[in-house]
Amino acid sequence: MGRRKQSKVEKSPFKLRRRKLADGRESLFIDHTVDGRHEYEFLKLYLVPETSAKAKRENAKTLRQAEEIIIAKTENMVDDKAQEAAAKDKSQMLLSDFISMLIEEYKQRGQPTYRHLRASRAKLEKFHPGARLCDMDKKFCVDYAEWLQSEPLTPQGKPLAQATAFSSFWILGIILSAAWQKGYIKNNPWKSLSFQEKIARPESKREFLTLEEVRKLEKTPYVKENIRMAFLFACYCGLRVGDVTDLCWSDISINGGRHYISVVMQKNSKPISLPLPAKALSWLPERGEPESSVFSLPSHTVLNKHLRKWAELAGLEKHLHFHLSRHTYGTMLIVAGVDLYTASKMMGHADVRPTQVYAKIVDRKKEEAVSLIDKVF
Repeated sequence: MGRRKQSKVEKSPFKLRRRKLADGRESLFIDHTVDGRHEYEFLKLYLVPETSAKAKRENAKTLRQAEEIIIAKTENMVDDKAQEAAAKDKSQMLLSDFISMLIEEYKQRGQPTYRHLRASRAKLEKFHPGARLCDMDKKFCVDYAEWLQSEPLTPQGKPLAQATAFSSFWILGIILSAAWQKGYIKNNPWKSLSFQEKIARPESKREFLTLEEVRKLEKTPYVKENIRMAFLFACYCGLRVGDVTDLCWSDISINGGRHYISVVMQKNSKPISLPLPAKALSWLPERGEPESSVFSLPSHTVLNKHLRKWAELAGLEKHLHFHLSRHTYGTMLIVAGVDLYTASKMMGHADVRPTQVYAKIVDRKKEEAVSLIDKVF
């Protein structure tokens, strides 16, 4: 005869016990040993003296009920231990899975950075297929930086432009910082990289519109008046296209006779409140309901298509895109004599470093003006 198979209840660390009561019944309880100590849980289930067939059936039903409780407790304990083990070694998670998790988080928060994460996920999967978070060390980062700058990753079979390689590499820093903050890795290898080991930011060559070019646009009507007004409004307040698109009338308020705009910037989720100059106010349409859109703009693709047509009508040779309005605003602030600290706050920058780019643009234009004078005289 074969050996009797042990049941789940017999294997369980939760043992079913009985205690005889004064009235002849037996009380069922669970005995579980934790760290050498016995823990008891009384089930409020009772076995009666088996004086009849009915009593035997009732006892059998009660025992099955108690066994089901023990089986459920055992399965819960196994699940808890599995989750605990997984939590202890989160670093075994695939890098691509962790990035996917971050993408969903950014999407739920309405942050467009998820698009950059998605592009970086594709690059990292190509660089190191099947990489896990535990593989993330300093060497991985250094090798990835070299790979981004040397591998033919463009559709034309050429290495990435410096700006693209820089952006892709710094997204890895965002990923590693998130993994460290969430407890998936014990150490953040990004912090151990020297300045020389990171991909350097390329020299910024931001385009902007001169005051004369802005006036040309102001004098040039366009069939899509809402697009024209939105672009010129942004030239005088510096909002990004996403923030202008989401702008509602409730975001514009009046305090002490001055108009203010209060929004949470899409790019960095930073709340900003700014006074609006009269020139910005002059390009606002007629006020609508508090929660209605101010400009009702189309998609970015359609928007840029119309901006190019409008620029042609105005006789501008520059490639007109919405971020050009923000660069124009930043340059205007510096030309007007606004100090870097104040300008950075008005632009919604976290510090003055991004704002310094506009100061460099103005300095470069001054140098070009002096060179022209030298040539003429």
